[in-house]
Amino acid sequence: MLACGADMKGAFVLAKGSSAYLFDGFGDLSELDNFTRYEKAVKGAVKRLKIRPAVVACDLHPGYFSTRFAEDFLRVTNDERRMTKSVILRRAQHHGAHVASAIVDNKITGEVFAAAFDGTGYGPDGNIWGGEFFKGNIRNLRRAAHLDYIPMPGGEACIREPWRMAASYLYAACGRDFLRLKIGIVKGINRRRWAVLKEMIDKRVNSPLTSSAGRLFDAVGSIVLNRKEAKFEAELPIELERIAAKGVDASYSPGGSLKIVKQIVRDVEKKVDASIISAKFHNSIARMILDAARISKLKRVVLSGGVFQNRYLKDRTVKLLSANGFKVYTHSSVETNDSGIPIGQIAIANE
Repeated sequence: MLACGADMKGAFVLAKGSSAYLFDGFGDLSELDNFTRYEKAVKGAVKRLKIRPAVVACDLHPGYFSTRFAEDFLRVTNDERRMTKSVILRRAQHHGAHVASAIVDNKITGEVFAAAFDGTGYGPDGNIWGGEFFKGNIRNLRRAAHLDYIPMPGGEACIREPWRMAASYLYAACGRDFLRLKIGIVKGINRRRWAVLKEMIDKRVNSPLTSSAGRLFDAVGSIVLNRKEAKFEAELPIELERIAAKGVDASYSPGGSLKIVKQIVRDVEKKVDASIISAKFHNSIARMILDAARISKLKRVVLSGGVFQNRYLKDRTVKLLSANGFKVYTHSSVETNDSGIPIGQIAIANE
């Protein structure tokens, strides 16, 4: 079997029998040099390990370079083999693969409840997922709930310009009157640029809906830190984690991400210290996961996805779940970010 991984953290897996060989560190596959290295590495590993894949697994996203590579690999291989048995293609949903990778990492059997929180992943409903709750096992993972869907004006431009997600969240939470808010990020929004974004959101032009936890963290980082741009992906969430005050147990009232954003705005207006707001926000996400786990009525909880590279959030969530009688599983041998995706793809394809 060959699993081709995702795009942001290029990685692939070759598997045979009970062994899986993970190759990672190729970076963003949308960059030509990275994709070229990735392509050569896959072909080289196939020859070196003498593995002839009967199954190729890839991400559900039709536009990923890793998906296109999988499709091309399949076509070329089947053309070469002709009369012999054809290679089969299996597509795995991004966040299901995150969860499956954690299940494999922890050798879990039976059903689990899982939170898969990351930046971007294509959902079968055509929206961009990233703040997902699942129930089930590798063979049958069911989406149980998700964070609020919010428009992402300009698509991936929001990653480098997180003020876009801040504005989108504020527009969804407070309506058009959010421009009257007495907070720094709103005061600094160019009204002409916002008028263009608002029209994009209202007319649903290049504004895909996203449930991404990564984009929620971007929006909150922009609001709390009064920052409009990011030099690299997750720059503002990393800063939010860094400044989060220790010893703060308070959290915002439950009720979804939009309600949390409204309460954060009130604290910013009151000039509450950013470190306190950050801690309360992280605590609120941990509380949200606990509440969802209680509804699931399953006692084993898996945490996976790049957002759980956030040490504060992971530790807080594990502590809260454990204190309430849940057995919590995180990653150890397999990365929680997209580097671990091909392990999950192999597991799902194998099932």
